[in-house]
Amino acid sequence: MTWFHAARARLRLLSRRAAESRIDDEIRFHIEMETERLVREHQLDPDEARRRALVTFGGVDKHKEALRDERGTAWFNGLSLDLKLGARMLVKYPGLTVVGGLAMAFGIWFGAVTFHLFGILQSTELPLPDGDRIVQIQNWDLQTQDDEDRVLYDYQLYRGLRSITDLGAYRNASVNLVGSDGSAQPAVAAEVTASAFRIAPARPPHGRVLAPADERPGAEPVVLLGYDLWRDRFDGDPHVIGRIVQFGTNFATVVGVMPEGYAFPMSHELWLPLRTDAPGVEPREGVEINVFGRLAPGANFESAQAEVRSLTKRIAAEHPTTHAQLQAHVLPYAQMSVNPDEQWTLALIYFFIVMLVVVVCSTVALLLFARAASRETEILVRSALGASRRRIVTQLFAEALVLAGLAAAVGLLMAQLALTRLGEPYLVLNYGRLPFWYDFDLSPQTIVYALLLAVLGAVVAGVVPARKITRGLGTRLRAGTAGGGGVSFGGVWTAVIVVQVALTVAFPATVLLVHSEIKRIESYDVGFRAQDYLGVNVGIDGPPEETLDSTSSAALLARFSTSLEALRQRLESEPGIAGVTFVDRLPRDYHVERRLEVVTMPDTFSVEVATASIHPSYFDVLQAPVRAGRAFSMGDLSPDARVVIVDQGFVDVVMPGRNPVGHLVRISKGRTLDSNTAELPLYEIIGVVDELGMAHVGQRSRSAGLYFPFVPGSRGALNMIVRGRGDPLTVAPRVRELATSVDPTLRIESMTRLDQVANPFLWFLGLWVRVTAGLTAVALLLSLSGIYAVLSYTVARRTREIGVRVALGANARGVITSIFRKPLTQVTLGVVAGTTLIALAALGLQRTTEFSAVEPRGLTAGEIAMLIGYAILMVGVCMLACVVPTIRALRVQPTEALRAE
Repeated sequence: MTWFHAARARLRLLSRRAAESRIDDEIRFHIEMETERLVREHQLDPDEARRRALVTFGGVDKHKEALRDERGTAWFNGLSLDLKLGARMLVKYPGLTVVGGLAMAFGIWFGAVTFHLFGILQSTELPLPDGDRIVQIQNWDLQTQDDEDRVLYDYQLYRGLRSITDLGAYRNASVNLVGSDGSAQPAVAAEVTASAFRIAPARPPHGRVLAPADERPGAEPVVLLGYDLWRDRFDGDPHVIGRIVQFGTNFATVVGVMPEGYAFPMSHELWLPLRTDAPGVEPREGVEINVFGRLAPGANFESAQAEVRSLTKRIAAEHPTTHAQLQAHVLPYAQMSVNPDEQWTLALIYFFIVMLVVVVCSTVALLLFARAASRETEILVRSALGASRRRIVTQLFAEALVLAGLAAAVGLLMAQLALTRLGEPYLVLNYGRLPFWYDFDLSPQTIVYALLLAVLGAVVAGVVPARKITRGLGTRLRAGTAGGGGVSFGGVWTAVIVVQVALTVAFPATVLLVHSEIKRIESYDVGFRAQDYLGVNVGIDGPPEETLDSTSSAALLARFSTSLEALRQRLESEPGIAGVTFVDRLPRDYHVERRLEVVTMPDTFSVEVATASIHPSYFDVLQAPVRAGRAFSMGDLSPDARVVIVDQGFVDVVMPGRNPVGHLVRISKGRTLDSNTAELPLYEIIGVVDELGMAHVGQRSRSAGLYFPFVPGSRGALNMIVRGRGDPLTVAPRVRELATSVDPTLRIESMTRLDQVANPFLWFLGLWVRVTAGLTAVALLLSLSGIYAVLSYTVARRTREIGVRVALGANARGVITSIFRKPLTQVTLGVVAGTTLIALAALGLQRTTEFSAVEPRGLTAGEIAMLIGYAILMVGVCMLACVVPTIRALRVQPTEALRAE
């Protein structure tokens, strides 16, 4: 705290007004004290005493000028000089500058990227007028520990809140926008109340925004287009206002086009009126909506929270069966969840970032310590000439601060490139459209955070070794004159080297393991020519499922099934298409896992199996013959038919050496068997097929696959597989065109070739490999530099000892052994630790099996040999850092060694 207060006081003195006031106060204090002494000791008149005090004190202006030099610009000039000297020292030691700078830059880069990404995810302020006062009301279910969005009943009561104005709601919807040419494209829509355009005001370049009148029952259907959608689908036609457009089987009049970049409430492309005045809405029924608003003038989060809590307590008292476990929260609009565990997770991640920077900077501190130790004579001389310990520590800190400043600049540049070139594309690839307030350009908060990490790094890398090197300067100065003294590396530095070598060993092996995993995934055989097939995700427009009764829901699914069958027939008549089938999950993708037991086996046990529901034509289209038994027929689609087909993986895992056809199995609805297992229906295994990609590409264990027959469209969105006669991507436009012509409500969400299903996963693994490879290069460079610095310093300190031993006839082997003993021990410990980490990681990967009946295999002899060879290689690489200092030591002449001190 003493250093902190001193630094704060000096910073204050950089202000001219503050410095002048401080100087006047100090001069006045000294004159008053002298006046009081003269009055007390010499019984003088106060006026006379003050006159004599002024005479004794001398010229006030002269003292003011001296104090100005001492307290203000002189200190600043001293700091400036320290920084200039620090920059010169970095130029003098380019190797240290490059190695230490890259290490600190990596730590700052990692910290800045992670901080910014989590800052985006935890953002609580929107880039809108009064964005910090825009809120959401979220109901948290204490029983399920999840959000409850069926709050239409609650929303109608929220309208009476006084602390929240412009109350509104929206729900997400995916619709098929049919163009003038008859083609349909899915669009991300928001059914939203008109209050949204008061919360996020914007002037449409064409037309108007939605109005409250548009929400009333019986109002003419209208739609508001987003700028990008208007430009791409309507060619930027300014006369689009008043045009009637088609959404599936519905029609609406375009009333406006929003300006470019507008996407409130989340990231939407078009807006439809949300009608919230539905009569007879019961608690926790109706559509799922999100509620938003703005804090009223004079209100804050606490007062709004208190009012909402009071209202929801009243609702809970009136409806205990539905609201007893609900807690309402008023949150910043951009905050995603009220889950308290997220705050702890965030705190742990920040702690990890700081610890990573500390570890990296500790290694840099090792290098700086070795360099400072080599300047011990210079430091002792400066101390003898009157330099204080604090002055010397300040200069060494300034040198580390210059290095950290350069590292911060490089780290921030790397962070900006990583966020815009890697982070944003990855999130878009995996999560689709992102919230409009996600900004991947470095924020001022991120820059400040990176600079704080740089200062922390300068403290660890500069102050810590400086305080050690300057400890006991007087004693060492006296010892140094007699030829002794000196500083030495302690256990902390040894631990730093061991950890660094362990990471150096572990990281490259991890890269090799992940690289081999990528190769394994790329060579994953799904049992058919996946490059000849197109996977198409198909859905259907319709009312929200939660608003439909059983009759309406059945009618919608029946229409979906009929449309899919008509689409299949139309596609199969196309010359470029050889076949069409349906499945709920694509090969190579994640499949639903269920617990199964074979009841007709004497040694019955339960296992988890990957399941898929398929159309009877599935195996014919994939050209996968049935190896035993028979395939599904149309008769198996009857609800009374309880039949399944298993793959060869099922046979090898569950029933090795047996024919599964004819056996009966019980299958749960989830990954665990219910207590009433005996009541589950029995299914007969009627056939066996090859393994057809039932395991996800990232799954290392053998998969047991099981197929159910199903009617396409009987359970919502599904995947259609189209077999092309050439590259299937060439028929993708025709698939979309025919889907629109068959049924405008058929929504084609995505299309991908089956051999590219795992591309997002592979992209992530490839990114991980590149990042880890960079980390490996930094760790290897640091390890070699640290070992070199330690050994060079050790040899430099033992120059006289080496010369004397050589003069007395010591052989080179003995000298080398004494030099190598400590670094060899450190490197060996690090290699052993790193190899152990690799072995544990590899063994853990081998144990990732989903089946209790399969014994996990250990490391193979080849894998063990590879690890041992790799460990020996790393020992050799690390020991190369010892070569130059050792050769230097052996070249020391005895007479030169005796004169060295």
